[in-house]
Amino acid sequence: MLGFRRWAVPAVMVAMAGLPAAQAQAAPGDTEAALGGGSGIVLGRSTKCTLTTIGNDAAGRLVGFTAGHCAESGTPVRGEQFPDAGVVGVMRDSDNDLDYGVIEFDPAKVTPLRTVGATTITEIGAAPTALDVACQNGRTIGFACGIVWSAGPGGFIDQACSSYGDSGGPLTVGNRLVGLVSRALINDTLGMRFSCTNSANPLHSPVVAVSFDAIRADADAHGGLGAGFQPI
Repeated sequence: MLGFRRWAVPAVMVAMAGLPAAQAQAAPGDTEAALGGGSGIVLGRSTKCTLTTIGNDAAGRLVGFTAGHCAESGTPVRGEQFPDAGVVGVMRDSDNDLDYGVIEFDPAKVTPLRTVGATTITEIGAAPTALDVACQNGRTIGFACGIVWSAGPGGFIDQACSSYGDSGGPLTVGNRLVGLVSRALINDTLGMRFSCTNSANPLHSPVVAVSFDAIRADADAHGGLGAGFQPI
């Protein structure tokens, strides 16, 4: 369905709303990572992506989601702002078609957050429709909103500013989680960058997003880790 690599898109002018990233900051000696939708995570040795959301599945396990292309199953996960906490979870499953991965977190090492910066997630909502406004929150750009250009059963295209490392970031409408940042619509080239560099600049590639209700339905259909997921 959707491809998924990382960044670039057609120059489209649209009013953008942007706020600087506001993630929980680590205190010296922290042994727990405070993580929620919009938090930076490190997968494996150095791959940086963004956590979509965190909560519990039907079995009561503490789980989270991110973009599937960020890492393979079995990859250890750390909180970017909490290096002293060490490994706090493991990517247990990833789906190439919908580009999502499920992370199992160690509840003894993670404090789950409902709010990260300007993003609060209280429920999962249906995918937005064309001309709605959806907002993303990523570890690189932070909080930025944009108009939805088109939408289908499994995903939508949104003008929100995103860049490298924002893969997996949540897209919200109000307090409803509606999507996961997958990639930019047009890939960067050696000679030209189409992806967003600053949320104040309206000329950048739109974002290809996966509808989170489609992700949850797929996880439910498989019946394993992440099935029956509810955000914190």
